[in-house]
Amino acid sequence: MPKRFAPLFRQHMDSVTRAWLDAVYADRRTDLTSILSQRELVEHLPDLFDELARLLDEEAPDAEIEDAAARLRAYAQGRFQQGVLIDEVARELMLMRYVLMEFLWREDACETGGGVREFSKTLRCASIFCDELIAQTIIIYAANLRPSVRTRGSVWPPPRGRRPH
Repeated sequence: MPKRFAPLFRQHMDSVTRAWLDAVYADRRTDLTSILSQRELVEHLPDLFDELARLLDEEAPDAEIEDAAARLRAYAQGRFQQGVLIDEVARELMLMRYVLMEFLWREDACETGGGVREFSKTLRCASIFCDELIAQTIIIYAANLRPSVRTRGSVWPPPRGRRPH
């Protein structure tokens, strides 16, 4: 498959960002717009779009998608430090998934050489990526809240204790 998602995301970054911002501002289930400035809301999007485009272009396996989401932990850590509630971050990512799915559906309709199987792989990869970002958010919040909450898929924060001599 040709590498087509990186240029596609770059070309449509503004419109996808605008669609997502509109969805966030329209959603009354969060206070994101009163907690964060517009700049703070969108500053993580270029990294997110670049990572997703790379995963889609490479037809990345699930393990690589999980690793990519783990590399984007700074986003969830930033939201935690900004005082955003965990359910608001989850809602933010759910809205991102919705906007991405709409974007991918629209772009696939314009694509002539795609195919149902290829498009299905694209949607699956994007969905897994969004799910993993939500999982990383849960891990970050669990690791930062007291009492500590164990998670099965986390090595974050690193274990504390004495080093063996």
